[in-house]
Amino acid sequence: MITLNHYQFREEYTYCMLQALKGSKKDTFRTDFLELHPTDQAEIFTEMDRTCRMRIYEYLNPAEFGAIFCELAPRKQKECMLELARPYAIQMLNGLPSDDAADFIGLLSYQEADFYLDHMEKEEAEDIKQLLAYPEGTAGSLMTTEVIRIRTTDTIAEVLDWMRRCLTNVETIYYLYVTDEQDTLLGVVSLRDFLISSPERSVHEMMNPHLVTIEPDAPQADVLDIIKKYGLLAVPVVTEDSRLVGIVTFDDVMSHL
Repeated sequence: MITLNHYQFREEYTYCMLQALKGSKKDTFRTDFLELHPTDQAEIFTEMDRTCRMRIYEYLNPAEFGAIFCELAPRKQKECMLELARPYAIQMLNGLPSDDAADFIGLLSYQEADFYLDHMEKEEAEDIKQLLAYPEGTAGSLMTTEVIRIRTTDTIAEVLDWMRRCLTNVETIYYLYVTDEQDTLLGVVSLRDFLISSPERSVHEMMNPHLVTIEPDAPQADVLDIIKKYGLLAVPVVTEDSRLVGIVTFDDVMSHL
């Protein structure tokens, strides 16, 4: 992945992307543009005029554009939704992390929000409605519901095979959370520990049952304090009866300060 830290380099790269768009060089644009970090993609995108933006929508699939959409300012996100074809926009929203999708839906009028929620996949829409129900500035409003849940009886090999085949829309895979059939949080395993351990070992052998958690109604400041105190990349959000409902990442907290 390329990052455009140097201003002059970014200007040159933007110019090349612009020429590829104007010359209808789809393959060239995709190859070079998708090499960039989403933050840099978003910066280049915001410098394009409407004609070029429409071509970008044409050249990128909804999932690819979704990564850019998450990096845009709210005002720019609203502008994009006016330009996107409705089926494309809905497919993109379906693929966003639930917290990012909820942040955007929360900006809309009730009528607009209802339209998108009515046309999105039912499970995704329900996750967004759940997040929007939490007061702003709480752990619940910041969390994402896409979490890797595993069972105590699973082996490392089974989990890794499942992750390779099925894992798609999960915001962070630094931690894997061990739950039972009622989603009660039992323990946590770091992905690093998974990768360096014997494939035959069970999750029960590896999991850490000593959990650092937070409740959905906890204020944002408490989430940040916990993440800093324990050096975590994410903290699980649990209900009073220890049911796992989501995670809040360090990035989630910092982006809302």
